[in-house]
Amino acid sequence: MRFLLTSLSMLFACCITYGQDAFLPKLQQEEFKKDHSKIDTSADAIILHEYGRTELEVLDAERRLMVVHTYNVRLKILNKDGDKYATVEIPLYKSGSTEEYLTEIKARTLNLENNTIQETELQRKNIFYEKTAEFYNTTKFTLPNIKENSIIEYSYKKYSPLVHNFEDWQFQGSIPNLYSEYIAVIPSNFEYNVTLKGHQPLSGQKSEVLNQHFLWNGARFDCSKMTYIMQNMPAFKEESFMLAPINYISAIDFELRTYTDPNGAKQNYTRTWDNIDTELLNDKDFGGQIKAKGPFKEINAKILAEHQTKLDQAKALYSYLQRNVVWNKNFGKYAEFGVKKTLEDKRGNLADINLGLVAGLNAMDIEAYPVITATRNRGIPSYIYPVNADFNAVICLAKIDGKDYLLDATNKFLPFGQLSLLMINDRGRAMYGKGKSDWVPLKNEVVAKKTFNILANISPDGKLKGTIRAQLSGLDAYRKRQDITEYPSHEEYEEKLMEKTTDFKILKSTVSYVDSLDKDLVEVLDFELDLKENMKGNRLVINPILIERMTKNPFLLEERNYHVDLGAVMSEVYNVNIMIPEGYKLDNGPKNTALSLPENAARYVYRSAIEGNSIMVQQTTNLNHPIYSPEEYFHLKEFFSRIIQQQQTAFTFLK
Repeated sequence: MRFLLTSLSMLFACCITYGQDAFLPKLQQEEFKKDHSKIDTSADAIILHEYGRTELEVLDAERRLMVVHTYNVRLKILNKDGDKYATVEIPLYKSGSTEEYLTEIKARTLNLENNTIQETELQRKNIFYEKTAEFYNTTKFTLPNIKENSIIEYSYKKYSPLVHNFEDWQFQGSIPNLYSEYIAVIPSNFEYNVTLKGHQPLSGQKSEVLNQHFLWNGARFDCSKMTYIMQNMPAFKEESFMLAPINYISAIDFELRTYTDPNGAKQNYTRTWDNIDTELLNDKDFGGQIKAKGPFKEINAKILAEHQTKLDQAKALYSYLQRNVVWNKNFGKYAEFGVKKTLEDKRGNLADINLGLVAGLNAMDIEAYPVITATRNRGIPSYIYPVNADFNAVICLAKIDGKDYLLDATNKFLPFGQLSLLMINDRGRAMYGKGKSDWVPLKNEVVAKKTFNILANISPDGKLKGTIRAQLSGLDAYRKRQDITEYPSHEEYEEKLMEKTTDFKILKSTVSYVDSLDKDLVEVLDFELDLKENMKGNRLVINPILIERMTKNPFLLEERNYHVDLGAVMSEVYNVNIMIPEGYKLDNGPKNTALSLPENAARYVYRSAIEGNSIMVQQTTNLNHPIYSPEEYFHLKEFFSRIIQQQQTAFTFLK
């Protein structure tokens, strides 16, 4: 679905016109009266009809070849929350003389009033233009007179000099789409790799030849006209523990493979990994940086004098870069300033730091290589066609004593050998040498684990007081360290923690090993909870899972066609010991329970015992796979539902 249309960086090239669009079917009054909300009760709007066409044209005024993309959409607003879909943002690429622009913007709102369709046009003065990123401008407008059951239509023509990209098309988006049609007209002297993505099937597909359709430098070429249709597309539903939606949304992508110019010269755009390996390793801002051993001479001399083993030396250099070089928050696989200047200024982009780590390790005779990656918010790099542009980051692979370590020294809270969730996006490509690159899985070997030890007392007047000791490792410790260090002082962190904790009152908190990344993070909370409402008459009710009790299933879809990606194996343990006042006897409580998924993919155990006045509970949840397949989704969803039911059950005592 195309709500991100495309920007207007050349105001003079834009015009705005109105009238019924020939690409959309005639609008019938029945469309206003239909109850489209029945299709998806959670949808705020719905696409009734969407049309796109892309072809290549040589523009006389521009004197260059352009990709011309026509887009038309008719969309119905179903309720008051759907008015956000009446605001359209259109980004356009711009770098130097390479610039995309729009013409022929059409936009109108249609309402049914007194059995007549009333039209309200978008005025030119209500179109706004902004520079929103280094290489993008944005055109933005909001259609007027929006009400429930309004129907809006807008369209545009986009001109782009980026011939190698053609125009990708998304059939699916955040709201249902009843009809989406895309036409690609490609001259016979251009060959593109075409990839259909997603899990939804095409409703229709056809191909025909347009004879002598494309004119270029006096020569005419036949064109293939390919039509792709999808109907009744459900909205794509995002959920917890997923990679970027672009990996799963039904879409069609184009990548230029070869083209032949009018003089008969053929240019091959098909890339191999040998091509990309050579290109990267010959580039001064990539391969040139991993050879920069000189800047590490003094740093490494000190490290080698203080540490004997290769592993300790690697950890020391990793820690040095973490603590002494500030990441400027810019991604990229190419160095922005270079390793030497980055070490001098103690500041650089992601590649400056991680390529520097590779260079520094190699300078100590530790085997290390760069690994190009795509961050988690981007698409997974293509297995089929090597595309350099798929990768927007680089990390380090160190091989020490027969073991591989994936390292990202830009993040000050990551222990040696661990990656943040942002960097875990299925796979990366390790650059072992020209013609020797290979895929490596991006995952954390360290379990993300939380252990809660709860020791508390219930006084006769209904006050539950005690301590919670939380010990965290892996990704859980990383997230907590990030959270804590957002505050200038522990007092401010503690104050915010007290504000956010509504289940009980925090009296005091202490945190240990925030800066000791090789140790588990430990947080101890002294707390108090008023249980007077739970101690009425001769009855006492208590649920021992006092902290981070699960109340909502993270998995709610009827069917999920994409993986559950946790980023690491996960474990959670509760050890609870609560003393209750004298004279109470157990009436009922949660049963001991053990749940597991096939092949021990996940396991949950709940055990309790009453000894004298003491309630003792141990609860363990283990998610033993970092990734679960769509076929495992139903079982995982049910697994969490059963855990929630178990955790909602309290102990009841009578006096």
